[in-house]
Amino acid sequence: MTERPPLLGDLIRMVIKMIVGGIVVIGLVSCGVMTVAGAGAAAGGGAKIAKPKVSETLYGNEESDNSILQVDIKGPILTHRSKDETNFFSAISAVTYGYEVKEQLLDAAKDDKVKAVMLFVTTPGGSIVGSQAIHDGVLAVKAAGKPVVAYVDTISASGGVWSTAGADKIFADYGSLIGSVGVNFGNWLHYDDPVALDGGLFGGGVTTRGGVKASFVGAGLGKDLGNPFRAMTEREQTLLNETADYFYQMFLDHVVKHRNMDRQKLVDDYGAMIFGNAGAQARGYIDGTKSFQETLAFIAESAGVTGDDWKLVSPPEEKLSPFEQMFGASLEAISGDRGLITQTARVCDELTSRPVVMSAQALADLCGA
Repeated sequence: MTERPPLLGDLIRMVIKMIVGGIVVIGLVSCGVMTVAGAGAAAGGGAKIAKPKVSETLYGNEESDNSILQVDIKGPILTHRSKDETNFFSAISAVTYGYEVKEQLLDAAKDDKVKAVMLFVTTPGGSIVGSQAIHDGVLAVKAAGKPVVAYVDTISASGGVWSTAGADKIFADYGSLIGSVGVNFGNWLHYDDPVALDGGLFGGGVTTRGGVKASFVGAGLGKDLGNPFRAMTEREQTLLNETADYFYQMFLDHVVKHRNMDRQKLVDDYGAMIFGNAGAQARGYIDGTKSFQETLAFIAESAGVTGDDWKLVSPPEEKLSPFEQMFGASLEAISGDRGLITQTARVCDELTSRPVVMSAQALADLCGA
């Protein structure tokens, strides 16, 4: 009896099974678990296989065993990466997590192949906690007897100054801006007698004559501080200024100690302004103007690895399999603007809910606050 040919539905199901099965096999093989899963389970419960970490050579002699580690401080400085950001991609690539940078620096301090560290800086500042974490990592590398040099590409403001002040030298490329020693504790809004909210409190315009009332339920004096339907009290203003000044004095102490700058001039003359190369060098924020290549040559000489026997490398990262690269790129394309908006909201929540070393203009540019 003649067999009937497969129907269209059968063919489609067969193709789907083949595709799904192929992806699973590729994923298992590329992640290195197919041949070792059984042995791992027999040895003690199927422990997760650690992926190898690799560094990328960014510049110089790829065959050299002498590494200069480039550690990036790019974009707003935050503290920790949230759990749901530790996947194949991140909607905002130009964000620095201070404790991740600290770990990179602590690893560099213990790695015999790393002869020196370049801090690649282009940041408007950010979290005090994150900036101090980076600074602690810098001191660890210096304590290991390895040079740490900061290279400013375009801007190093506020948290950038805090995090790099302990470096052996700080150079800025031509046309950069450096400075802004000050503390920002947010922009506290108050709507005076609002009538209506068009599109919600943060979604539209506010008309401010007559009739809308707001009731706060809570306990604790000042617990509703930030409620936009009431003005800040004089006592609240005083206490907030006291907190901001505490962190400002800490910032001043930090810069004076590590950059040997004049404290009184920082307060009365320089303030929280930013300066171009010549002005920044004259005031002590940087040690000179050098290009990327000139800075690298200086670092190599400081580390005693002159000539071409050195290479600039990135911090070691887990090597993604071809499957993860393909899957991650697909997820990034699918997530689109939604992922960007979500992560931007997280970034802005951290930067606007606590004292930060970041200018009001930079905050407004990023968060509209």
